[in-house]
Amino acid sequence: MNITFDLGELFGIPIKVHLSLLIILPFFVWAFGSNFIYLAEQTDIARRELILNPYILGAIMATLLFMSVLVHELAHSLTARSKGVKTNDITLVLFGGMANIEDFSDKPNDEIIISASGPLLSLVIGLILVPAANLAPEFLLEDIRLIILYTGQLNIILALFNLLPAFPTDGGRILRAFIAKKHSLAEATEIASRIGKIFAVAFGILGLMSGNLLLVLIALFIYFGAMQEHKYSVIKSALSNLKVKDLMTRDVKTVPVNISVHRLIEKMFECKHSGFPVERDGKIVGMVTMEDARKIPQEEYSNTPVQAIMTKEIHSVKADDELYEAFKLLFQKDIGRLLVMDGQELLGIITRSDVMTGIRVQQLENIKRENDDQLFSN
Repeated sequence: MNITFDLGELFGIPIKVHLSLLIILPFFVWAFGSNFIYLAEQTDIARRELILNPYILGAIMATLLFMSVLVHELAHSLTARSKGVKTNDITLVLFGGMANIEDFSDKPNDEIIISASGPLLSLVIGLILVPAANLAPEFLLEDIRLIILYTGQLNIILALFNLLPAFPTDGGRILRAFIAKKHSLAEATEIASRIGKIFAVAFGILGLMSGNLLLVLIALFIYFGAMQEHKYSVIKSALSNLKVKDLMTRDVKTVPVNISVHRLIEKMFECKHSGFPVERDGKIVGMVTMEDARKIPQEEYSNTPVQAIMTKEIHSVKADDELYEAFKLLFQKDIGRLLVMDGQELLGIITRSDVMTGIRVQQLENIKRENDDQLFSN
């Protein structure tokens, strides 16, 4: 489910919350609240000294946990920005947060710095808050002291967990960067992914044996994350020698803004296209697809102009862009086609099918090259 809600921006970076977090948040409130008395007893704080209801304290702790995750991800994003790498957004999810960094730097040292920045900041926060709680003045409410103490401890745990070399965690990315100093990025990703999967299997077995469902879920998260990172690495390698202009369709048909949806559907069947750029006075002003047409009842097709249903946000690439850049944009935006533009001029269009064709062609060429090398060596 790709359902997110916007929370605003920090340092120019959009902050989002995923539906999975909203679903799991009550569980965290319950888990913290149910264990708060036990947590207090591990310190010198007596139960009677706490003023707030344990579940109110649990809600505060759950909120501070995800605020800590947000700060952790901001550290990654701002460090990446200092290295010239853009962050599209930060999304708080079920297991923490994800900084949607466009592409980690191809320079291993930069990736190490970017990956280490989050855990390092979490560790610093933890090492400040834990002593601060213990040295807090006596007039401070015990509830506040306990919140400060366990927020500090959570940040330390957050840092240590993320430093595990279980790719794609921060520690796994650091491991990949060190491997990439002696191997290609694709080979380093494959090795790091295998190590990540080993950690995932170990976590999964431990979680099943101990009855810890959260550990099992973390294992699944790491396993599928490692598999996806490896897949993207293979795709990036396959598309590395191709540019958008190599596979784009140059003869692009457009539709005017005032054409009816009924005529649009007819044109789709005539041309066997499921989407068209929309133009007004020779200028591209939007995109319209079959999915857009389905948003209105069929009886309104004849009286509704394309302008009323088209998508005004235009996603485009340049002809000389690497094909991998088009691939990323297609899947990040979850769209089926991109316009190829030179300023205001429409040069062509490239679709998901075009990109997948490029991947298959490159894979076949790689297989042929390997077979030729084997024949030559024999």
